[in-house]
Amino acid sequence: MKMNLIFKVILILGVSSSARGIPKNLVALDRQLRVDLQWEGPSYSDTIYQIQRSEKPGGPFTTLPDTATFPIYSDYVGQSEQTYYYRVREVSAKGGSFTLLSEWTQPVGGTTRARDRVGLIDEVMEASVRIATVGSHPHSGLTGEWVTTRGLPRRAEWKVGASGATGMGLANYVVAAERGYLDRTKAAEMVLKALRFLDRKAERFHGAFSHWINHESGKALPFSKFDDGGDIVETALLVQGIIIARQYFTNDSAVEQELRETANKIWREVDWNWYRKDGSAALYWHWSPKHGWKMNMPVKGFNESEILYILGMASPTNAIPVSSYFEGWRSDYFGHERNHFGTRLELGRGLGGCTFWYYYSYLGLNPREMIYKGRSYRDHFRDLCTVQINSMRSQAKHYRGYDQLWGLTAAPGPDGYSGFKPGKLDNGTIVPAASLSAYLYAPEASRQSLETMYYQHGDKIWQEFGFLESFNLTRDWQHSGYLGIDAGPVAPMLENYRTGLLWKLFMNAPEIRTAMKKLKSDPRWNL
Repeated sequence: MKMNLIFKVILILGVSSSARGIPKNLVALDRQLRVDLQWEGPSYSDTIYQIQRSEKPGGPFTTLPDTATFPIYSDYVGQSEQTYYYRVREVSAKGGSFTLLSEWTQPVGGTTRARDRVGLIDEVMEASVRIATVGSHPHSGLTGEWVTTRGLPRRAEWKVGASGATGMGLANYVVAAERGYLDRTKAAEMVLKALRFLDRKAERFHGAFSHWINHESGKALPFSKFDDGGDIVETALLVQGIIIARQYFTNDSAVEQELRETANKIWREVDWNWYRKDGSAALYWHWSPKHGWKMNMPVKGFNESEILYILGMASPTNAIPVSSYFEGWRSDYFGHERNHFGTRLELGRGLGGCTFWYYYSYLGLNPREMIYKGRSYRDHFRDLCTVQINSMRSQAKHYRGYDQLWGLTAAPGPDGYSGFKPGKLDNGTIVPAASLSAYLYAPEASRQSLETMYYQHGDKIWQEFGFLESFNLTRDWQHSGYLGIDAGPVAPMLENYRTGLLWKLFMNAPEIRTAMKKLKSDPRWNL
């Protein structure tokens, strides 16, 4: 109601004399139970977009309740074979007042498709890569910490790029190019844009990037009081994506050649050894020029950070010793035997951690090739996900949707941000990215969760970049945006489930082959 009143005011004001012109190249994409609209226009600005819909090309048109902050809109109708006509115009929200910037586009028509369970994964992947292909910042090319695609401009989001999320974003460009969601040349150009910014403008600390990076200046933004310098774990997540992109874009074009050269430069300049505080076996998560090692957080498993040690050993310039992996990463808390819901667990502790532990490091690092106690990580992760699913099923009387859905991980909930996982840290909040990114560990339960989310709840939790960050059916609550490090793994991990593409690219990198050879030749590897 409030937004409708705003646009009544806009209509009275008329079109600004500084109008840029009608949005260009509006197209409608027919998808299951929905129509997606794309056009050309600015993002990360005071410009927002109003969308109207009609059952006939000549109207009458009805204004849809949400405005778009990016030049894309997903109209989830919920029924198949429904044809609508759409038109779009630009509106300025600068300074708290609203002014029309353009007239309406010519209408375009789209028809909602019937349900297609086989094709649903592809549509989820197509939407999910947009966290990078549409949502990357126009100046830096980096993936944002938070991205909101509807409503009014959120200026706080314009500033904060995230290094780990950007690594995931780079992997999304590979998926987009491979699947034809984005032209390969355009994908390579967008990857290069991000790499140039990281190389030329982003502040580094002994080669490592900060967790948050200012999109305009490249300066480090404090993540917390003492975390205002290098974050070696986020850097590792970034470099994982850089290597995946380098391995994929191997053509002889000037863009792809520069892409590979810049990728190598960034990767070779990370001083992994510096983050071994005082020569310790373990690497330390943070270092700051102002606060030194004040955060004092050794990175010990098991958690989401294994890629750090693999890249540290693989470095062609600043390699850490293999002993760091076994004496630093594989800590006393790495695993222990226990049984929950009839499933024997060995990796980790208790009922298991947040689901992101099972995929952040494994966009490129193949869990089938990582071994603990004689079993592959893929098998350990399958068991941990099975326990989580059974834990959620056991709570179905308390939390709505737990009989069909699963996916607990760190995310916002109705009571704030929390590291949701089985046990006490479970309040009914579900994170779609968790079950989607862990699809290969629990394909049947993930398929059921996917179909239930999309076909039964898509009207509330589906938007332009796929499923929203999180939702709680018991509390009738859903988040309004996307966290880069949650949206980022979805398409890459689904691609790995389908073809293993990113695993093949990363594991075939010569530096990674060298590191894995070192690991596997150590007698502690199979213990």
